Amino acid sequence: MLFVTFSKAQTMPEAFLNLLPHPPQNVCSENRNGESEFLNTITEVSAQLNDEIDRRKEETEKKMEGNKDKMMQNAMARTGVSPQLMQQMMALEKQNKGASGNQKKAYEEQKKAMADQMIQQSMNISMEEIEALKKMDKAGQTAWATGYATEKKAEVMSDPQAYQQKAAAGMKDFKLLQKQKQLADSLGAQLMKYMKQFEDLDKDQAAQAMQKQIDELEKKLNEEYEKNNRPNDNTIKSLSNEIRNHQISYCNMQSPRYLNILSKYKSFTEASITPYYRLEKLTYQVNASQTGVEIDIQPGLMGLEQVKAYLKRLSDAYHYNHISSKYLYIGAE
Repeated sequence: MLFVTFSKAQTMPEAFLNLLPHPPQNVCSENRNGESEFLNTITEVSAQLNDEIDRRKEETEKKMEGNKDKMMQNAMARTGVSPQLMQQMMALEKQNKGASGNQKKAYEEQKKAMADQMIQQSMNISMEEIEALKKMDKAGQTAWATGYATEKKAEVMSDPQAYQQKAAAGMKDFKLLQKQKQLADSLGAQLMKYMKQFEDLDKDQAAQAMQKQIDELEKKLNEEYEKNNRPNDNTIKSLSNEIRNHQISYCNMQSPRYLNILSKYKSFTEASITPYYRLEKLTYQVNASQTGVEIDIQPGLMGLEQVKAYLKRLSDAYHYNHISSKYLYIGAE
């Protein structure tokens, strides 16, 4: 039992966060010491993380698929559609999958007729009324809406208790959805703040200008090599040194800023794990409330997705190190 508990703990977001290597401190090192080991660790953890995410998604999909019919029936029952009509529609859907030609056309006509019945059962409106409503002018639509509202009010007055129960259930669902949306929006806004910082860093004008200079110098160097392939030529040595120095400056300017954003992003990722557990729970509560089916899902998938997103940014720690070894030759300063 202890082994099983430990194994499960190893698949949680917190466990994967502990497996991640620390960001490198010598990102702009010309010999790139430690880069291979760092990236190898990233690759290993990424493979384990992706396997766990895929396993969880597959497990969830199987459970959802296994309860699909029941969930659809329950969802339709909330609208007032009879179970019998719902079962007929589901049976027709299955038959329609393998149909073609005239048979498929016949199924589509039956589905259309059933859909009309469903609308009448749930809203007491026919498809003909809906089509006619589309063609009415504004005055006609207003008059129809007034009559429909009067009819609905009469239904409520005929059974106020049933209406109150339905309204209470609707309010409960609304509050649950509101909590879910507020939490999702809050986490999303914080996440987007860091994504915007990474994006702005990549578009930094000073950095882009420096990169343009490097590109122009490399173009000049290539032209010199085309003229005469002489590695010890003073012009070639001078251009190579200048390119290398620009590359070092570019890395020294951008990499610390990237690592600073990355550090804050990691803190957010760690702090967000608990809220994502809560969001996950709310999401399944909303689904259960709307479908009438509670599906037992191992918590942590949303958190794992966030760890994966951070891992991708961590793997780009050397993103701004463009220092090329081909410019490190005898005579370079």
